[in-house]
Amino acid sequence: MVKCSNCGVEVKSSSDFCPNCGNPIKSDESSEKIICSQCGNLLNPDSAFCPDCGTKVVEDKSDTCPNCGSVLSEGDIFCSECGMGIQKKSNSSQNIKRDNLNPNQGFIEKIDFNKIIKPFIITLIASIVLSSIGIIIGLAWISYILAIILSVGFFAGLVNNEANASVLGLVVGFVLGMLEYPLIEFWWGKYVANAYEYFFGTQIIILIILGLIIAYLSNVFFKSNIRSFAEKNIPSIIKYF
Repeated sequence: MVKCSNCGVEVKSSSDFCPNCGNPIKSDESSEKIICSQCGNLLNPDSAFCPDCGTKVVEDKSDTCPNCGSVLSEGDIFCSECGMGIQKKSNSSQNIKRDNLNPNQGFIEKIDFNKIIKPFIITLIASIVLSSIGIIIGLAWISYILAIILSVGFFAGLVNNEANASVLGLVVGFVLGMLEYPLIEFWWGKYVANAYEYFFGTQIIILIILGLIIAYLSNVFFKSNIRSFAEKNIPSIIKYF
């Protein structure tokens, strides 16, 4: 049995409409449900963890400042009373948010390749563009190092947790390392590419390690700052992360 949200009469949960006032029942029931942001499973409002994936859900109180308790307006990034940075709701249609750092999850268990694909494509494109600019102006192998630091350092901070960010940095470093010779050949020709390889060799191992380290540090220590900057200046990029 469920209560009609309009008149309070108890009706069968299988009913489509309230027999007393005609109010839709199933829509009320579904509107009280919440959706797990990790696996999409439909949860009860009082659920503390998703029964399918174990993701913890907590009550979202992001409409008030956690520091001074002042009421926030929609779209506020900083509290107008105390100046504290505000983390926006991940889903404004729900009154919950997921705790990404579930203490019951290990580092490996946090990895979700479905959440890495789009960020990987964006980060790799940015790395290739930055590397190409460096190659054109003659920075040689330093181009790839700077590309990893700038692209992975920024976009890894937008990924949902440090495990996914680390995988992102590792894979981007590997792919960029594989493209090291082809990029130089594309911009300067085969002769220059062969000369580059003779004098500098390949940097693939360095790029993999650097990508992994930069991604982890960015996500762990600078995530809130990077996300606040992105939400304020390039909000359209957030939907891909």
